[in-house]
Parts: sequence; C-alpha cells; structure tokens
Amino acid sequence: MIAWEKAKQWQEENDATATFEELLGWHLANGLVHATAQVFVLMSEVRWNAGEQRFEDGEPNCWFVRLASAVGHANPVREYMRAASHPHQYAAWFRRSGFEPRVYNWDKLLKATTRR
Repeated sequence: MIAWEKAKQWQEENDATATFEELLGWHLANGLVHATAQVFVLMSEVRWNAGEQRFEDGEPNCWFVRLASAVGHANPVREYMRAASHPHQYAAWFRRSGFEPRVYNWDKLLKATTRR
C-alpha cells in the first residue's frame, strides 16, 4: 500500500464528515497536496489565535494538516514542512480522530525533525 491509499483507507474508516475525494478536491483548489509513494499530505493555511487557543478568520499564520500518512521509514512531519511553500509561525493537526488541535511552533518543530 502506498501513502495516498493508506490515507484514503483511514479517511473512509474514521471520518464521516467528508469523503477522501472531497478533501482531495478542496485541497487541490484551496490548499496544498503533497504526494509521493512514501508520504501523502493535505494541508491548508489558517489563522491560529494562540492567546485564545482557537482557529479564527484572518491572515494565515499556521499550516494545518487535514490528512497525512506515511509508509516505510518516511517522516511525514519533516516531509510536510518541506512541501510547504513557505513557513508560518505555527504548524497544527488533529491527532487521529481527537478533538483538540496539536499546535507547534514552526521553528521548534523544524529543529526537532531535522535532528532525527
């Protein structure tokens, strides 16, 4: 199984809010899609309000990963940071089907992923 197939399988089994094809289409038109045999990522630019700990409307300062998968020894976080057209202050995603976003400082996350 390659990375996009793994992502599609997870999406179909765990998220009833949108189909894989809907997410892919939206990110092709409005976000960023990064796909190799080892890594698949759907992400978009959003605004994170660190003081209030919530996403909001406004100038983007965060890359939000909606769906990602990796196979083999690929590091999906490192790959998605490479795929981003430019850095932002934050990087965020939800872990599996959790409801609390995981939000990280971009520079600190970059340093942590390049040490490995």
